Amino acid sequence: MRTFSCTIRVRFAETDAFGIVYYPNIFTFFDLAVETLLREGPHDHFGALRATGAGFPALECGGAFSSPIFAGDEIVVETDVEDVRTRAFRVRHRIVRGDETLATGYEVRIFARRPPGADKIEGLPLPDALRDWLAGEP
Repeated sequence: MRTFSCTIRVRFAETDAFGIVYYPNIFTFFDLAVETLLREGPHDHFGALRATGAGFPALECGGAFSSPIFAGDEIVVETDVEDVRTRAFRVRHRIVRGDETLATGYEVRIFARRPPGADKIEGLPLPDALRDWLAGEP
């Protein structure tokens, strides 16, 4: 399966009154890592989103926070694709500062679109090239 990393410089605006990253922003970091991962792949994620409304909303996510992250820290989000299905994929994240693990988490993303006038989204098959690429094929 595919492995990826994304370096982020934490901004002051992402911290709370205690001066540490406000926990929902950890999920923003996870989201940025998936967005960056998708930009590296063979599927034009943003072109498809504009042209067809198809994207990769999260179906499920979770996280654990083991050490504070501060404004100005340079962190790395290490992302491993764990599972690739017909319409969805699962990634596992680990945020590190140097050798120290600060947070871990996971996401399940589905390839989906909302048809015009519909209240719900519909799952779509992952494009073959993207599914193969996420699974680690060149």
